[in-house]
Amino acid sequence: MDGWKRFGVGRFLFALFLTFSPLPAQEKEDRSILPWDQLYSVINEASGERALQYVQEMVPYVRIRPKSEFEGNFRESATIARYAREFGFQNVEIVSLPDSRSTWYPVRGELWIEGPRPEKLCDIYDIAAFLASGSPSGETTAELIDVGFGGRAEDYQGKDVAGKIVLGSASTFALQRQAANERGAVGILSFNPIHPEEDSTQVGFQSVSPMAPKDKKPAFGWSISPQMGRQLAARLAGGEKIRLRSIIQSASAPGELELVHAVIPGDGSSTQAIAVSGHLFEGYLKQGANDDASGCALTLEVGRTLLRLVAEGKLPKPRRDIHFIWVPEISGTLAWLNKNEEIKKRLIADLNFDMEGLRLAANGAFWMMHRTPDTTPTYLNDLGQHFLELIAELNRERVRYRSNSYGFTLPVVSPNGSRDPFYIKVEKYYGASDHAMFLSQGIPALMFITWRDLYYHSSHDLPNVLDSTQLKRAAVVALSVLQTLAAADDPIASRLAAESMARATERMGEAERKGLGYLADTSDPAGLSHSFKEALNAVRHQTEVEKAVVLSSAVLFNQPEEAQKKLAPLAALVGQRGEALKNEVRAFYQLQADRMHIAVIEPVPSDAEKAAARKIPERVGGQGEFGGMRGMRGEGNPELAAARRLVPSHMQSELSELMKRKKSILEIRDFLSGEFEPIAVDDLLSYFQAMEKAGQIKITEKPEEPAPKPAAPPAKEKKKPRKGNEDK
Repeated sequence: MDGWKRFGVGRFLFALFLTFSPLPAQEKEDRSILPWDQLYSVINEASGERALQYVQEMVPYVRIRPKSEFEGNFRESATIARYAREFGFQNVEIVSLPDSRSTWYPVRGELWIEGPRPEKLCDIYDIAAFLASGSPSGETTAELIDVGFGGRAEDYQGKDVAGKIVLGSASTFALQRQAANERGAVGILSFNPIHPEEDSTQVGFQSVSPMAPKDKKPAFGWSISPQMGRQLAARLAGGEKIRLRSIIQSASAPGELELVHAVIPGDGSSTQAIAVSGHLFEGYLKQGANDDASGCALTLEVGRTLLRLVAEGKLPKPRRDIHFIWVPEISGTLAWLNKNEEIKKRLIADLNFDMEGLRLAANGAFWMMHRTPDTTPTYLNDLGQHFLELIAELNRERVRYRSNSYGFTLPVVSPNGSRDPFYIKVEKYYGASDHAMFLSQGIPALMFITWRDLYYHSSHDLPNVLDSTQLKRAAVVALSVLQTLAAADDPIASRLAAESMARATERMGEAERKGLGYLADTSDPAGLSHSFKEALNAVRHQTEVEKAVVLSSAVLFNQPEEAQKKLAPLAALVGQRGEALKNEVRAFYQLQADRMHIAVIEPVPSDAEKAAARKIPERVGGQGEFGGMRGMRGEGNPELAAARRLVPSHMQSELSELMKRKKSILEIRDFLSGEFEPIAVDDLLSYFQAMEKAGQIKITEKPEEPAPKPAAPPAKEKKKPRKGNEDK
C-alpha cells in the first residue's frame, strides 16, 4: 500500500513539474522566416473573438435589405469603414462605382398553398433565400406539377407543364430553361442546395434570368429546402392536387458597385504596394457569415493587429503601402483595379481571403491556400506555404516531442473557440474569387479558403457556424505573410530566395515522381515511348517553372534588376538539377524497356504534334473569355459542348491565359500536360477547331520552317610543297 502511495505522489510531483516548468515555445527544427519575437507578438495580439464580432455586426442574420441601404450605404460597408477608421487605417473611403446593370431587390415574397385552409409555404422575411433573385413582380395562381429532376428533356416526357408551376431538384436556371423557356411553365420550385444530403432543411441561394424567349414572359423562381420539396412531391404522388399562389413584389435600384478601400501606408522607403482583398457582396440579396463576411472580418483584424503592434514597437513599420479592399466579388475588384491604374502599377502581390471562419473538424474541412497557376511562377507560394505549415505543425500534438510536453507546441487558440488541430492543405490554383482579377492583370495573388463548407450559398451560412480559433489562426498566418512582404528588405528577400530554391527541389521531385509513374504504370510495350515523352515533359515543365520562381524574389530586393542578375546562377543550378532528373527518367525508361524486351526509342514529334506546333489560336475580338459563360459551356451548340468536354474544367483558365501569350497549340498542350496531367494533342486540336467553327476563336498558321540545308562538305586542303623541293 505504501508503495502505491509513493507511486501516486511521484506521479503528482511529475505532473506538478510539467505544470510549472517552462515549456519550449517551439522545437529546434521549427523555423520561422518572421523573427520569433515578432511571431509571438502576432499570436498574442491577433483575436479570433474580435473577428467573429465583426462578422456578427455585418451579418447578424440574413435579412431583406431596406430601401434605405440601396439609397445610402449597405450595412456591411458602413460597418467595415467605421471599424477601419476607429483602428487607425488611413484614407478610409466607401466608393460607389457605376454598374451598367440595375440592382434587383425584393420587397415582398410569399408562396401559399390554396384551398379551404390556406397554408403559407414561404415568406422572404422568414428566409431571404426562398425567393430566387431576378424573379419578376406579380401574383400568379397555378397548379403544381412534379418533374423529378427537371434538368433534362427526358424528365418532361408525357408531362404537360404549360401554364403550371414545376417542382424539381435541378437548379433554378436548369428548370427555367427546360420547363419555362422551352415548355411554357409560369414558375418553378427548386430544391437544390449544395449539400442536400448533409442537411435537408437548408435553402440554397439561387437566381433566375429576367430574360425570356420571344413571345414568352420570364418565369418566377422559388428555392426551397429538400425537406419541403420531398414533402410536396410525396403529396402529389399520393394524388393530391396542389394549387400554389405566388406573390412577388420587387424593385430595382440604379446599378452600383459599392466597396470600401483603406490604406496602411509604408514608411516611404519603397514605391511598391500590396493588396489585401475580400468580398463583402455576392449580389446584394445573398449575405453569408462565412462567405465572405468572415474573410472581410479577418482582413480587418489583420490590419488592426498590424497597426497596434507597429504602434507598440513590436513590429517594424511596413516599407510598402498596404491597400485593403472589401468589394462586390470579382466585378468590384476589377472595377477598382481599372479605376486605380497608378496603384495597380505598384502592386507586387495580393492576398485574398474568401471563407475563412468555419470550424474545420466539425465540417470535415481544411483551411487551404491555393497557389498561383504555373503561368504566374512566384516566391509568394512558398512564403504562404511556409507560415501555413508552420502554424499547423505548432498546433497538433507531435508524439515524438512528448518528452518535452503533451499538447500543442505553441497553441494558437481563442477563449471561446475550438481546441482542434489545425487542418491545412496547399492546393493548385482555383480561380473563382477576387485573386483571379489580380492575376489577370499580371499581379501574383494567393487565395486562402475553408473547404468543404456545408453551408455554402445557403440559408444556414450564419455566424453560429464559425469558430473563433480558426479565425485567430487564419489571422496569424495572414499577418505573418503580410508583414514579411510589407517589410521585406535584402536579408528577408534572400531568405525567400532560399525558401524557393529548397522547395523547388521538392516540386521537381514530385514532377519526376509523376513522370516515373507514367512509365511504371505502362504495361503495353507500344505505349512505353509515349509515356517516356510525357515523363520528360513533366520534368521539363516543372524545371522551367522553378527557374522562374527563384528569379521572382528579385522584386523584393532594394535593387530588383541587380538582384535578378545575382539570382541567375541559382536559377541555372535549378536547370542543372532538371537535367539530372531527366537522366533519371531515361534510366528508368531503359529499365522498363529491358524488362519488356523492347528497344529504347527516343521520342520524335508525331504528325499531329507537327501540325499543332504551327497553329496559334487567338480570340476573336469582343468574345472575351470565349464569348462569356454561355459560349464557354457551348449552350445551344451540341458540337461545341462536346468539344469543350475534351479539355477538363480545371485546365480552362490556364488554357485561356496561354492563348493570350500567343502560344501554339502544341506549346499549350505541353504546358497543360506538365502542370496537370497529359492531354492528347488530337483532343486539343479538335477543341480549338470546334471553337473556330463556332466563331469563338481564329487559328493562324505559322509557315512551316524550311528543312535545314545539308552542311557543305569541307573544302580540300591544298598540299603544301615540302621544304627543299620548292624548285620541283
